[in-house]
Amino acid sequence: MDYPDETVNEAEATFLSNWIWVQCESPSCLKWRHISKHHTLDLDEPWFCHMNPDPCFSQCIVPQATNYKDSILRQKGLKVIYSKIPVGSLVLVKASKWPLWPAILSADPSCEQYATYDEDGDVVQYHVEFLGTPHSRFWALAPKVEPFRPLPANAKCLKGTLKVSYKIAMEEAMDIQHMTCEERLQLCHFKPEELQYFSRPKD
Repeated sequence: MDYPDETVNEAEATFLSNWIWVQCESPSCLKWRHISKHHTLDLDEPWFCHMNPDPCFSQCIVPQATNYKDSILRQKGLKVIYSKIPVGSLVLVKASKWPLWPAILSADPSCEQYATYDEDGDVVQYHVEFLGTPHSRFWALAPKVEPFRPLPANAKCLKGTLKVSYKIAMEEAMDIQHMTCEERLQLCHFKPEELQYFSRPKD
């Protein structure tokens, strides 16, 4: 998810300190909503737009309000809570200079985890398997992962074999977008020896 390049002045920081930014966990939504910090929020349970006490933002079809880069919010002592996207989800990932690239959330074969968490149990990174030729894998920061949506298969910023791989990746994504998460995981090239996916790291 890309954030507008905005700064937060002291008045805005004071206002925002009364709210918690939380992300809808529906893979087809993932919009950010702000709710009062005085509202009871169970961090161990999934959160969806329909749970928003503000009726103006209690449906996934409603556009999200303006938000800020999490790094800017942290400078003001504020925090953003990232929702956990289900393993096997089809997503788009922004990595470095590359365009948004289709990928599947999958477990890292070396540790059998597909997400890392901070000390509060909030998602920091996702392990993804990029589609295309060849498949590759990567740990992506949570803000750089968003739900899949069809994009033009002709990426103007790419040339040669990378351009061909991107086209193949988009075609592959279109073919599997209606599959279940479990079906997509079976197509992954990088798999743990024992296919297990954990919602939280082992103690």
